[in-house]
Amino acid sequence: MRRKYFLCSMGKYVCFLAVCVVMLSSCYNDDDLKNSISGLEDRMDKLEASLQSVQTDISTLKTLTDALSQNKSIASVLENEDGSYTIKFSDKTEVTIRNGENGEDAPQITVIKNEEDGIYYWGITSTDGKKTFLKDGEGKMMPVTAAAPKIRINTNTKEWEISTDSGKTWESTGVYASGEGTGDTSLFSGVSQDDDYAYFTLKDGTILKLSKSKELKCEILSGKQYFANGEEKLISVEMSGISKYTVTKPDGWKVSLTGKGLTITAPVAENQYAETGGKVAVMAVASNGQSIISEIPVIIGEAPVTISVEGQTVSTTLTSGIEMYYLGVLEINEYSAEAVAELVNGYVARMYMKTEALDKVPLAELIGKDPEAGKTYMIWAVPPSEAGSEYLPDDVIASVIKTAATIELKVSDITFEGATVSAIRKGCDVYYTGILDKPNYSPERVIEDLAYGGGTKQFSDYTGPLEGKVLDFLPTVIPGTTYVLWAIPYKEEKGYKTEELVAVEIAVPALTYDGTAAINISSVVTTVSSISATITPGTGCYKFYYSYMKEQTLANYATDKDVISYLIKSGDSSKEAKNFERISLDPGTKGFIVAVALNEKGQLGSLVKIQADSKEISYNPSISVDVAIEASVLSTTLTLTPTGNPVKYRYVHMKLKDFTNSYPYWGNEEAVKQALVMNSDVTEIVAAELKNHQLTIEDVEFNTEYILFMIAIDADGNPASTIAKKEYTSAKPTFVRKDRDADLWNASVPEVTIDKIEKDKFYTVSYTVKPKSACKVFYVFAGPADYLTGMYDEQIRYVMKNGVKQTTTYSGSAYGTLPTNINVTWMDEEGRFYEVSKTVVEAPAQ
Repeated sequence: MRRKYFLCSMGKYVCFLAVCVVMLSSCYNDDDLKNSISGLEDRMDKLEASLQSVQTDISTLKTLTDALSQNKSIASVLENEDGSYTIKFSDKTEVTIRNGENGEDAPQITVIKNEEDGIYYWGITSTDGKKTFLKDGEGKMMPVTAAAPKIRINTNTKEWEISTDSGKTWESTGVYASGEGTGDTSLFSGVSQDDDYAYFTLKDGTILKLSKSKELKCEILSGKQYFANGEEKLISVEMSGISKYTVTKPDGWKVSLTGKGLTITAPVAENQYAETGGKVAVMAVASNGQSIISEIPVIIGEAPVTISVEGQTVSTTLTSGIEMYYLGVLEINEYSAEAVAELVNGYVARMYMKTEALDKVPLAELIGKDPEAGKTYMIWAVPPSEAGSEYLPDDVIASVIKTAATIELKVSDITFEGATVSAIRKGCDVYYTGILDKPNYSPERVIEDLAYGGGTKQFSDYTGPLEGKVLDFLPTVIPGTTYVLWAIPYKEEKGYKTEELVAVEIAVPALTYDGTAAINISSVVTTVSSISATITPGTGCYKFYYSYMKEQTLANYATDKDVISYLIKSGDSSKEAKNFERISLDPGTKGFIVAVALNEKGQLGSLVKIQADSKEISYNPSISVDVAIEASVLSTTLTLTPTGNPVKYRYVHMKLKDFTNSYPYWGNEEAVKQALVMNSDVTEIVAAELKNHQLTIEDVEFNTEYILFMIAIDADGNPASTIAKKEYTSAKPTFVRKDRDADLWNASVPEVTIDKIEKDKFYTVSYTVKPKSACKVFYVFAGPADYLTGMYDEQIRYVMKNGVKQTTTYSGSAYGTLPTNINVTWMDEEGRFYEVSKTVVEAPAQ
């Protein structure tokens, strides 16, 4: 009985569990999971779009800066319906700029003009507004005319990264990619223009100012247009030199002019008050007051003849009842509706008469010869008129057809050292080029790279050597390699196709191994981190290849030929004696200087290998250095007390917070010791060059914590076994306040004179700052009032950090909006710092 009761109870319990499972299953809501996945996908899409947008902006920035350096002008600046701007240049190139308001935070790539050579270089602006030049893999500044930096988003760290060596290495910018921006990501913050100039403002405040074309042009590339009710058409327009324009149209029609062209929308059928036809006219005005009117007839109805263009072929469609019509082709500079009307009204009309529709007739057949590359032609048609009536310009139907531009590539004088190549434009003003090894070349890869800013932009024909930095970055030609030189015409609309690409193979002859050319390598000088020797051409040597190979690396090559092959592909080369040095080696590195010579016929001699091992670290316990620090406001004096007889000292001196929290040390004292021992990115001084064992470090920041590490070095390059470490705080200055110490402040404040204010879109303020006798040094920073925030001492620090340091009368200028401030702080002979003097520059009365 109890067993039966137990089984019955278990049965009820199992039923209860089953009901609960069903209830829980029916109550489970996966909306949150779906929303989370959807949100992640949305952020990923935004990040991908942001990456593409920033890379495009880098290319746009290069185009703008190239235009500045090449004195190109702006043909037109037109705002599009989405708020972006289409910029057309005098050479027919075109870019689109979007406002980055509310977009994804991205690294602020910028351009910086080097005042010494007048050249624009790539730079980056940090979050605190400081601009620094970007450096390539060799540590050199990167001119904007050369390769542009690349950017990406690291999928692991979610940070933006930048590469300055064509993607070989990447460095974090410290900017987090959230994917939460709601607008377009852009390096630009605004576009504006006046009668003479266009202004492009970057998010970091940099303004690029380009002159506008004076040649006025406004051509609507179309004849009479037929519309259905409510139909919208985009008509191509060639424009330049336009400062402003007005559009007239029939009642009820909608018309807008943007960088994409002329958009015309016919009225809907329900609009009883709209006109069924008329003329759409654009009156364009140049900055000098010159004006021009371009117009086309529009009408609601079916076109008696419709012209359609597909590639380089022309087709026509005829409405019922059309048995005859006229059709012809004119170059764009010869075309006008009036000229066509004159033709069909004249005695030559029969030459253009057609009695049936065309079906993909080649353009060459219509003009009777092969069309010129890159030419614009107008295909025109005139339907039959009423019996005996004269044809009018308004009867002309026309459509534009552009032949594909191309680049003619030629190769000559191929030797083992390279070749002479030429790139001649056929029907285009601008084109891209590039060079790849044949195994790495494919048309599809080139097209993909172009979408991400690849290729080298060219603005003129080229004839010259294959190697160099003009056609692409090819520092040297490797014998035995087949290269592919490619070119593609620039086009305004985006999206290149493989059939637009032209390419030519260049097979560079290989070297042979049957020569006797020789080289000589001097005795090797070694330290714990470097080796060096002089390589000199010997008998029959025309050129030689050389490198340093670690012992374990050399062991990977089975024969001398394998090593020589490596030298040809990856080594350095020279035709003259070379003082060769390899630095940053680990102590005790075993290796060889390897080199091979060749003669003028490309015949290689024998491989030369010279043992070159860096020294083992041998710490010298008998030498050391102690440091006494005397810190002032703007400098620090180090008094060194050596033990033994050190001949050099190496040191690292930096802000304590930078040592603790940033690259390259992140607070690691062992990393500092390693850098000092290896002489890697540290400062080295010669003991004998010090006066009274004292070293002065200039331009420290006042009231700031610093840290110093120093090590002594003996005559053999051996470091001491101990390192001196000192922490100190630079002196806090005595501040002279404008209100509290008015007499003292007023007696020494430098005189600021506004020499001239010039205005285009923005203002150029020229000024002079003249110090008084009590002033030892002063700092000048020009900028809007909101740049200086915080207490008076923070403002002094900001002007010192970001301003120009001077000791004598200084003349400068500032470009931007008004009002702005000329901010000056200074120090007197007694070391007192003065509260910032702010000269406000207001906009002149109109």
